[in-house]
Amino acid sequence: MITNGLNCRKDPSIVGKLVENFCAVSEGINYAHLIYRDQPKNLYILNVMIKCMPFDKAIKLFTNETVNLVFDEFTYIFVLGTCARSSSSDSLSAGKQIHTRIFKIGFVSDITIQTTAINFYAKNGDLISARKMFDEMPVRTSATWNAMITGYCSQGKTLTSNAHQALMLFRKMLLESCSVKPTDVTLVGVLSACSRLGILATGISVHGFIHKTIYVPEDDIFISTGLVDMYSKCGCIRSAESVFKRMKEKNVLTWTSMVAGLALHGQGKEALEMLSSMETDNVKPNAVTFTNLLFGCCHSGLVEEGLYLFNNMSSKFGIEPQIQHYGCIVDLLGRAGRIKETYEFIIGMKIEPDEILWRSLLGSCKIHGDVVMGEKVGKLLLKLQSRRGKMETSSSCEDFIALSNVYAEAERWDDVVVVREMMKIKGIQTKPGCSFV
Repeated sequence: MITNGLNCRKDPSIVGKLVENFCAVSEGINYAHLIYRDQPKNLYILNVMIKCMPFDKAIKLFTNETVNLVFDEFTYIFVLGTCARSSSSDSLSAGKQIHTRIFKIGFVSDITIQTTAINFYAKNGDLISARKMFDEMPVRTSATWNAMITGYCSQGKTLTSNAHQALMLFRKMLLESCSVKPTDVTLVGVLSACSRLGILATGISVHGFIHKTIYVPEDDIFISTGLVDMYSKCGCIRSAESVFKRMKEKNVLTWTSMVAGLALHGQGKEALEMLSSMETDNVKPNAVTFTNLLFGCCHSGLVEEGLYLFNNMSSKFGIEPQIQHYGCIVDLLGRAGRIKETYEFIIGMKIEPDEILWRSLLGSCKIHGDVVMGEKVGKLLLKLQSRRGKMETSSSCEDFIALSNVYAEAERWDDVVVVREMMKIKGIQTKPGCSFV
């Protein structure tokens, strides 16, 4: 390209494509920077850079060029999109500043920028700002509705209310928007909301709506996967299997959803059979697949099968065990009453165990009446909490209560009193339990 004089002035799209390819790999980002600096200042190349680069580098480049170039709507769409995709703690603050700049320069009425801003706020957990923008928009596209609906479904906090809002918004979309029709993205989000709420009747209605108004759901891999997940989590594992078997194409998400459904319904052996079917279908399982397989073994009492699966994850499937896989094995051994073996397993882990694993073992000690190990683990948990400066957290309260319950199961009432007195001295209060029915 250099030899033939292909630069931004002659053909910016070719240079843009080169920059895009370099940004696709981490070691190529520096080369992309060199190419950008070597070219005459060009807004098209800047937009490509911002679109493709990681959050911190994209924001830095955007900031540095605020004086040199006059940005267009694509610049703001791409930089807000970068903030939406980022998991950085600074992304919300940076995005708000960019949104303020959009207001100042007068791009705020651009519907694509508004939709991107809604997506940005929703992805960063600020659903109030996202909904405020959504409600103020006089015109909305299907992408706008999708950004708000999927935003409600993607947030783990206040899960029930968010999922409910997603369903209400979908209903509003059907009633108010004659010109805008739901897309596959809309329906995947709505099915996710039904899954999280466990509302089978609504899920069935959405399934019927898909059949009547759009297309055969089995032809769309994402909608079908959403249906498998919805029926599994709403208690209809046979309906999930029926959708799964009719699907013309399946990816690893589809198989994982089916495995998760079987595991959730205590059908561990059937879930393990799915792994063999995946190999036959040339689909490679991922870390989430193994989490669900091990979860199925836990809830079906398949101890040896679970241990075999865990020990062969790395060598046979190339997946290194993560903390959630270790957690499943701790739960598996603990449920089987193999308390000493569980303790040795945690001590021998390749990664540092967290408090959740120790609490799982402590719960198993209580169930199986192993007071000696329960006392040992309980004191270890309290020491960990004290060392990390978390003695005022709700988790430390749970640890005190769990240790107290272990003593109570063994009728060691004097030790129960000692633990309760320690809680009073440290000012730790028990929070009342609640039931969501």
